[in-house]
Amino acid sequence: MPQQVPLFALLLFGGQLTINHFAGGITVGKEGNIRLKAWSRIGILANQLRRLLDARLAEVIESSGEDQIGKNDDIVTAMLTLLPP
Repeated sequence: MPQQVPLFALLLFGGQLTINHFAGGITVGKEGNIRLKAWSRIGILANQLRRLLDARLAEVIESSGEDQIGKNDDIVTAMLTLLPP
């Protein structure tokens, strides 16, 4: 039985995003098995949010645990807003 996955969860954590700026649409994963019909800007925003999270996680790792990431972090708050409870 097919399982439903929230769209933003797929965009944020589903793998590499490839955006077709001319025809529209987004493919998810290296092999592009998942194709979404969406505005290019949605894919761009998802990529930007991913980059911000990656940079924030790198900061936390560099600080050797002195800095922490949690629900009060702006990036985490933005992601949690997009994801269903």
